[in-house]
Amino acid sequence: MLEDFRKIKESNWYTNFGPNEAELSKRTASFISSHVTATTVANATLGLQLAITELFKKDSLRNKVLVPSFTFAAGPELLIAAGFKPVFIDILPITWQPDHIKAEGYIKNNIQYISGIFLCNIFGVGNQEVEKWEQLSIKYKIPLIIDSAAGFGSHYTLAEKIGARGDCEVFSFHATKPFSVGEGGLVMSKNAQTISAIKSLENFGFESDRMVHRIGTNAKLQEINGAIGLRQLEGFEQRLINRRNTLESYKRILLPFGFEFQQNDNNSTVPFASILAKSKISAETLYKKLHVNGVEARRYYTPLHKQQVISLKSEIHLDLKLTEEIADRILSLPVLDNMTDKELQYVTSIIKDNI
Repeated sequence: MLEDFRKIKESNWYTNFGPNEAELSKRTASFISSHVTATTVANATLGLQLAITELFKKDSLRNKVLVPSFTFAAGPELLIAAGFKPVFIDILPITWQPDHIKAEGYIKNNIQYISGIFLCNIFGVGNQEVEKWEQLSIKYKIPLIIDSAAGFGSHYTLAEKIGARGDCEVFSFHATKPFSVGEGGLVMSKNAQTISAIKSLENFGFESDRMVHRIGTNAKLQEINGAIGLRQLEGFEQRLINRRNTLESYKRILLPFGFEFQQNDNNSTVPFASILAKSKISAETLYKKLHVNGVEARRYYTPLHKQQVISLKSEIHLDLKLTEEIADRILSLPVLDNMTDKELQYVTSIIKDNI
């Protein structure tokens, strides 16, 4: 990184689509598929904002967007800020992914009010029913944005990496993600025109004539973050293998004690290992015991329909019983690029001693 910074300093090119940014956009796209185009962004939240600006349209009638309540707050917050109304739908019990059947039930009766679908690959795990969501998008002529935040390197199936579905997918390269540049993100699409428009939006709406063609903002990735990303690509696949092996070790130790894991998580980037305890009380007890013993476990996610600031400006479709049940029972355990057996045994011993 010192050598990379020296080159940046010598070139005096710190931002504004420099060579590191351009190379990272190119190489991350080719990492996913030969059929996609990508542009980096300063962070994934800005990437989602630009995708919403480009793809979701509203008028006096249309302003609703389907989205899971079991997700990070960024997407629904952006929708509300842009004048849309999130419509929260429930998730499925084994995959923890949004329920496409309930979504279609809502769409059928409310198509005239719907501006788009905001799908989330929960925990960066590829939704194996993503094609059904694409069929909904095509059938009802509504755009589909996929928030794949932690999923750069995850797979929908063994043969297909996340990144080329819907109208676009958005990745986070935040410091907490397996692929990290500190602050950064990526918007990817099989439609090159969509990426071209988003690239214009992230540079104040300018195009090659230096005239503003759309109302944009500043969401450009700095050269130093681009350089970090290029370094992160080195050995990235091996780090993912290590993380998946750690997940399998968690499963080997914890499955016999009745804990459940998310379907298809073995094909993900494994930002952490999420488990379902048998009850809300058990999850809360284990969370406290882990923290007392110095293990930074988390409780992702607090359902968004339970958070008043968001719920007052959104809508719930049917009930969200599974969302609430899974949120009550979930516990996310730490995973490292090179987690040792000793570290893993320490975490799991605390769990086994307190169930």
